Amino acid sequence: MSTCGSATKLNIEILVPSIGAIIHDFDLSKPLTADEKTQLEQALYKHHVLVFRQQHLTPEQQRDFALQFGQAHIHPVYPHIPECPEVTVIEFGGTDIKPDSDIWHTDVTFSSNPPIIGMLYAKEIPKQGGGDTLWANMSQLYEQELSTGMQQFLEHLTAEHSLSKGFNSAIRPNSEQQLAQANQQYPSVQHPVIRQHPVTGKKCVFVNMIFTTRIIELNSIESDLVLNYLFSLINKRPELTCRWKWNENDVVLWDERSTQHYATADYWPQKRKMHRVAVITKDENEQGDGK
Repeated sequence: MSTCGSATKLNIEILVPSIGAIIHDFDLSKPLTADEKTQLEQALYKHHVLVFRQQHLTPEQQRDFALQFGQAHIHPVYPHIPECPEVTVIEFGGTDIKPDSDIWHTDVTFSSNPPIIGMLYAKEIPKQGGGDTLWANMSQLYEQELSTGMQQFLEHLTAEHSLSKGFNSAIRPNSEQQLAQANQQYPSVQHPVIRQHPVTGKKCVFVNMIFTTRIIELNSIESDLVLNYLFSLINKRPELTCRWKWNENDVVLWDERSTQHYATADYWPQKRKMHRVAVITKDENEQGDGK
């Protein structure tokens, strides 16, 4: 990170013009100055996904870095670090539970206050496969793939999101009680199909295959047709995605409001272990869910 006078300047390497950048020479274990925080937020809104290599963070340091942008969401299904519950442990391999994130999605949209930022820290990466993660720019998909008429049609619609669609006892053995408690804590919620980013003002498609169940204003056949079409958009435009091949101690920060992501499951049954913090706003009114 270079310095010009009293201002800092991030050392940024673009991954793909539409999405993704590497931030070199930045230590996430240290508290951010006001200028550094502003620079990172500006980079995040511009590039959507930021990669930081060779970080060495305790769970508390990862949590503390994330909390500089909001408050942490404690996941009701995935395990967490006992002494640091804000840090979720996403670990597959060596158990009967197979990876469940190899579907395009946005995290925790089953909540009325879904995350604004995701932070993933690579703790253990398999030697074969690797479990690469892909991210898609949902704002550019909205702008480039949807006609004006389709945009106007979708902007009047709302969709239901449900935890029970994404997590069930069939893929998580012996988890009936935990899932029942999670479903009680998080009843189904509704979000606009097209969401406007509260900072950039850009609109994006805000439905995903894991948690979105139906479009409220349409009948079941119409809802399925529209949702399947929207789900298919990402696969049509690979140039609007980036793919990161993890190394241990990599950290990725991404804007949950403008992206979806997909964790490849090519490493099973090898082990892959990540620590994640999902940042939410302290005030649900700041979410920018208005149409």
